Amino acid sequence: MTTSTTTNATTQPSHWTRETAARIQASSTNTFPPFNLAKVLPLMPGYHVWDSWFVMTEAGQIASVKGFKVLIALVRPVEDNESANARIAYFYSADGEHYTPGGFLFESKLYDDCQEWSGSTVLRDDGRLQTFYTLAQSVELNGNWQTRQRFATALQPLSSTGGKLIISAPTYHDVLAEPDGVYYETAEQASLRESHYPTAHDRSLGSDQSENSCFRDPHKYVDPHTGKHYLLFEANTATALCPAGSVKRDYIGSNDFEPDYQPTIDDLKANGCVGVLELQDEDCTHGEFLPPWLTANLVTDEIERINIIDHDDHVYLFVVGHGNKNTLVTHYPALSNRDYLLGFRADHFLGSLTPLNDSGVVVQQKSLGAPYQGQEQNTQYVYSWMLIPTHNPDVFDCISYANYSFDTATGQSKAVKTAGPTVQVWLKGLESRVVGMKYTILPLPDSAEKSTRDSMESITTA
Repeated sequence: MTTSTTTNATTQPSHWTRETAARIQASSTNTFPPFNLAKVLPLMPGYHVWDSWFVMTEAGQIASVKGFKVLIALVRPVEDNESANARIAYFYSADGEHYTPGGFLFESKLYDDCQEWSGSTVLRDDGRLQTFYTLAQSVELNGNWQTRQRFATALQPLSSTGGKLIISAPTYHDVLAEPDGVYYETAEQASLRESHYPTAHDRSLGSDQSENSCFRDPHKYVDPHTGKHYLLFEANTATALCPAGSVKRDYIGSNDFEPDYQPTIDDLKANGCVGVLELQDEDCTHGEFLPPWLTANLVTDEIERINIIDHDDHVYLFVVGHGNKNTLVTHYPALSNRDYLLGFRADHFLGSLTPLNDSGVVVQQKSLGAPYQGQEQNTQYVYSWMLIPTHNPDVFDCISYANYSFDTATGQSKAVKTAGPTVQVWLKGLESRVVGMKYTILPLPDSAEKSTRDSMESITTA
């Protein structure tokens, strides 16, 4: 692992402000539509499948990998606790709709005591597969539990035989980066702040979250204008720029919004951001930290699943988040149990960002009921949205995962995560709208059950 930090950067990050966050609301153009749960089927019997991403080309299009469309996803056995044994698996499809489980992406974990969390995967121009992902390790620091997160990358050769895609063992697999404590907060820094200013799940203070440490979801991007390679990722600001505890009018919004604003302890700990790492070598195995591109100071600790798309001579940045983890939920109860995909546009990569649709919201969903519990009980719950280019330049597929799937044997829904319906999003300028829905990430038809069972046996024994 070789990383450094650029300390002479002159650019200042954009901000997702409290004023913009206060505009989040449902509309006919951003609401995830009701769907037919009978069409939402388990991709991997006996496993939850959640955060997912397609293998992409370096140019940001869905890749043809030995003739297959390949989906990468987090999985865990159904009987395990949430994320306790999260692994990365791959699925491949010849028709672009029905997917065969190929097995774990890595037969052996890089570290036995770490979970594998989300990232991105590209088919390199040299024909190798490269995955950037998150290593997550639970630790106790200063009397608080945190998840220490680092980036890892792996290079893998590919082959196919008998209609099967084979992703071989990595020829390179190692840690790529960890927070520098300068631009990007370490787990130790986050835990120390929580020990000094505990919120202890008191919603009267804001989002009722303890100090959240984020350094995950690395998303590979190549700037078409310079040819430089980057990772965009979810993080928290550290000490150099927009640190937790700082208060600026730029974080709040216009002078007319909350003119007498006084932050709560919870507000002061909110320092989520979109970070930037410039990759320095041909194999993209080390890099240099640049300042954050976007911060969410005084709004939230967590803006997830970073995604970037070049469209209409502009650069679009997308993130997802939870209203329950938004500090404004105390003043805007409609944010409770409301999840959202946010979009921003810039004239160029790392340029000033403007929220789409005035509020930033591209897709959103509201679950009724008590905070968190209502989401767990919502059989229509979907999350972790990610936009994917299609053949129509103005319409994007938006993939997600669903908390519930349909058991064809019993004819009942069950709390097993799987790929959710794909909604189609029209995007032009600073406006977007949901324009359709389809079911295109499905298991193999019944006629191919034996092939699926054979694939599952290879996963179980890996």
